[in-house]
Amino acid sequence: MITKAHAAVCTMAKDTVTTFNNRKFKNEMPHSCYQVLAQDCTQELKFIVLLKRDQTQEQNLINIKIADINVDIYPKDSAIMAKVNGVEIQNTNMPYHHPTGKIQIRQRGHGIALFAPSHGLQEVYFDLNAWKVKVVDWMKGQTCGLCGKADGEIRQEYHTPNERLAKNAVSYAHSWVMAGKSCRDATECYVKLESVKLEKQITVHGQESKCYSVEPVLRCLAGCMPVRTTTVTVGFHCVPADSNLNRSDNLNSIYEKSIDLRETAEAHLACRCTAQCV
Repeated sequence: MITKAHAAVCTMAKDTVTTFNNRKFKNEMPHSCYQVLAQDCTQELKFIVLLKRDQTQEQNLINIKIADINVDIYPKDSAIMAKVNGVEIQNTNMPYHHPTGKIQIRQRGHGIALFAPSHGLQEVYFDLNAWKVKVVDWMKGQTCGLCGKADGEIRQEYHTPNERLAKNAVSYAHSWVMAGKSCRDATECYVKLESVKLEKQITVHGQESKCYSVEPVLRCLAGCMPVRTTTVTVGFHCVPADSNLNRSDNLNSIYEKSIDLRETAEAHLACRCTAQCV
């Protein structure tokens, strides 16, 4: 009961996320791509909780991975259902106890809740209108993802996967998107995170310069076109215009460069792919 009382809580109602540290921001989700809500960021990786917005149904669903157990919680015919390792659990069989004893799944109100406190997850709750993630007290400061670190520090809340501090919520939320692999992928996640070139000419230190974002931006995969976009402000690193540096030279090193200026860039939230895409 003590552990439950001190659990850190992260929620989303409508499009507003409230992090473990009680910071609120609006989350514009890309279609059909998973976002990391919360995960154990120690080497043990005891759990990971993922959120996805289904493009065809316009509904959210949650995936939870704990050791070799894979749980999906999703809407079906205006009810909430759960699958464990691909097998749907009938509501008449709730509460469900996994044979290992590590997790329990039960109906709660209009949704479904999962409990796995021995793995650091006090509760994951999901219904048609909201979700909630609670981590146990001993996981505080060891989590990462959209829900943050649960360390009580709100001034440095927006840590991206590469440990940079995002300056705004949109860039932060996008950094936790799991990129698509191929435009022919059945998951229909057609965006990736990449460095983008600043479209306009810039003069830095008296020199004509070209600039590349040191924070990744969501862009459609090759062979796909954006059908829904948003604007995000990111940091750019600039080099002389006649320099032979370009973003494809070393994609990892561009993210380690210093920031010379901040400008807006177009991020892609939904894409349509051609039949000829590769």
